[in-house]
Amino acid sequence: MLLLIFVISTTLELMVLIEVGGAIGTGNTILLIILTAFIGAYLLKQQGLSTLQKVQQMQIQGQNPSFEMLQGVVIMVSGILLLTPGFITDSVGLLGLMPWSRAFFLRYFLEKNVNRIFTSTQTQQQKQKNRQDDKIVEGEFWEE
Repeated sequence: MLLLIFVISTTLELMVLIEVGGAIGTGNTILLIILTAFIGAYLLKQQGLSTLQKVQQMQIQGQNPSFEMLQGVVIMVSGILLLTPGFITDSVGLLGLMPWSRAFFLRYFLEKNVNRIFTSTQTQQQKQKNRQDDKIVEGEFWEE
């Protein structure tokens, strides 16, 4: 499945690059790719530092910064997408760096997967409890 996604996304990227290159020229297309990389790097640094400050601030206040930490993961993936040449990956990467879209996608993902996450966690906790029960050895002890 992952291979299929990789092949399709690469093919789409090449198609878009060829079309854009044909419309505005090869040199302008290369300049546009470089420009999006610089804009993305700036936004990546800005949003990464902002999210890091939010995490530190929440920890100081004694709050749980788990949502902000998930935002940090999205920022990292967005940075990887921005390093990949192409307009589709740059668009998705830029969307991941915008705070409003990042929060929207994370909330959507969490709402869709909350049952799987907590069921998996409960199953792991039950397995761990069963392992602990297996280690209990009952016996008798006499002291003389």
